[in-house]
Amino acid sequence: MNNKQIACVIVLIMLLGLLQVTSWMNSRMVKMQGEAASATQAADLASIQLMGEQRQLEELKKSSRNLIDFLNTWQPYFAQTDSSQNAELRISLRIKQDNLVSLSQRYEVASIKNNKSLPYVMRAHLSFEDNYARLLNWFGAIETELPTLRISSLRIAPGTGESDLKIDAILEQPISSTR
Repeated sequence: MNNKQIACVIVLIMLLGLLQVTSWMNSRMVKMQGEAASATQAADLASIQLMGEQRQLEELKKSSRNLIDFLNTWQPYFAQTDSSQNAELRISLRIKQDNLVSLSQRYEVASIKNNKSLPYVMRAHLSFEDNYARLLNWFGAIETELPTLRISSLRIAPGTGESDLKIDAILEQPISSTR
């Protein structure tokens, strides 16, 4: 073979190599374009899903706005009694401040079924014998001073004195945290 033929063979081999590289690059480009199209489609789908979820969230916020406002109003009162000791102390201090004659005081923590937000309640079993006006005013004031406290049981009987009452009461104070 002469030089011209060798040069033609070399040029032909280079052309075949160039065609092969071009073919590989074209297949990679087609593959990348397919991946880009599927990624764009997935992003569009995620964007549509996000808009739907945001719309649903806004509707839920609108429908629960009154409940959220109600919760925000009461949350500070429940946060004040975060333990049974705190609740017991608050009730005992109210009794001492008003100088009531307390016959007995017993406190216990009980669980509340089917209430995940307030799972425990501190029950105060109290017995008083004092002036009927002072006792009844105290029970009226205690729910005003401690708005989350509830009187679950109240038994009234005549006291030993003429203007005295004997009251056995069970007060329940929800506890916002664990025991």
